[in-house]
Amino acid sequence: MFKDKKLYLFLGVVVLFFGFLYRINFSVDTYLLFASPNYSYVREYLGAGRIFTWLLFYVMGLIKIPHIEMYLVSYILGIVLLTIAIYELNKILDKYIDNKFLSILISISILINPFIIELWLFIESGIMMLSILGCVEAFKYFDKYLEKKNKKNLLYSFIWMLVAAFSYQGTLALFIALSIFSVLYRSKKFTDFIVNNVIMGLIYGLPTLGNYILIRLFSNNRVGGSFNISNTISNILHSTKIIIGGFGLVFRGAITILLVASITIVIYYILKSKSKKKGISILSVIYIILMIYIFTILPIIPQTGERIAVYPRTCYAFFSMIGVLFLFANKKANYKGFMLILLVLLGMEFLSFTRIEGNRYRVNQLDREIILEIEDKVKEYEKDTGITVSKLAIYNLKDSAKFYDRLDDRLNVSAIKERPSGLAAYTFFARRRLEYTKEDKEVYEQFFKNIDDDEFDINQVIIIDDTIHWYLY
Repeated sequence: MFKDKKLYLFLGVVVLFFGFLYRINFSVDTYLLFASPNYSYVREYLGAGRIFTWLLFYVMGLIKIPHIEMYLVSYILGIVLLTIAIYELNKILDKYIDNKFLSILISISILINPFIIELWLFIESGIMMLSILGCVEAFKYFDKYLEKKNKKNLLYSFIWMLVAAFSYQGTLALFIALSIFSVLYRSKKFTDFIVNNVIMGLIYGLPTLGNYILIRLFSNNRVGGSFNISNTISNILHSTKIIIGGFGLVFRGAITILLVASITIVIYYILKSKSKKKGISILSVIYIILMIYIFTILPIIPQTGERIAVYPRTCYAFFSMIGVLFLFANKKANYKGFMLILLVLLGMEFLSFTRIEGNRYRVNQLDREIILEIEDKVKEYEKDTGITVSKLAIYNLKDSAKFYDRLDDRLNVSAIKERPSGLAAYTFFARRRLEYTKEDKEVYEQFFKNIDDDEFDINQVIIIDDTIHWYLY
């Protein structure tokens, strides 16, 4: 592998897209991890079913690796593992695609799709990339099994899916997205097609079930609850609209247009071909679209709540659909049309990712500036009164703005707008450990009731006795 020039080509591509993030940046979870005594927040990763994330940060916390180095270890791990994942996927696709440049473009676009950017905005990005690599390796061995019928490959595929599932669950549908191509390509009879689908489902389903059981053992906050079919249907429809819209990650409507254009061009080439099995090919396209959609939306069903929040990171596999469709239709097509769409997609992603990555640092800086401004007021109050401030009450949690209006994306959430992360961010930047206390109704009525601000003002912070009362605009 290390003698293959393609590896370094893919490394260059990965660095081009994500090299901007080499400097430490903070997600909500990062503040909670760094501000917790002895990194005790790391236990939360077990409650989320992410054993490898827990293991990585537990070990680094145990040997007292500083914050910046902790971030860098995960970041470099992510760069390396995503590079290997693209390389491994390309090796598999080269068997099926005659045009090697198209094979490279499809390999990159499947894994570096529009939804991957959010995976890079968390400190655990390295383990998230391990999950992507796990899905690719599981696909590799599943494809080998279908080709050679060696059952040992099924075991390897299953083990890699265990690695993927216990690293990060939001990427698991990638295994399905890739494997459905192999099922279509290798199934000579309808009975083969059914059996291969069942095997694929078991390789996906058993590790997923095991991860679900682990989550239930450690936490009931993420899954479970009463099942309401009306709410579930509503959540599915709502989520579908958001997913197809691309979360606004790339220029408005652009990815939807590219998705529709990709499906159209694939169908066009199928109808234009001289194949006698055009009907089966069209059904195969529908099968690809439905399977990727179903396995993207499937994790919504066991969640709780009236309205489920969906995120790009939990729908990662959906926009691998364009690459998978082109992989399926590449024998029937004029490659130039596929290449043009993929180059446009990757170009738009690069511009969008750069904007989002820059906004992440701006959000961190704005959060920091607000906290330090509050801390200056606290220090002045302590100097004047001789009282040590040790408590924090936060108001207007329900209606506070989650984003800064001056930034043009809705991915970079302000950490100070939620109770636990706001407290953790304050602890991290101000180096002051505060105890959270409940809101005081009298304070609210006297100072905050009539506030209608759309940006931060220091008058939103009142200090009484040993408590900071902070109203979130």
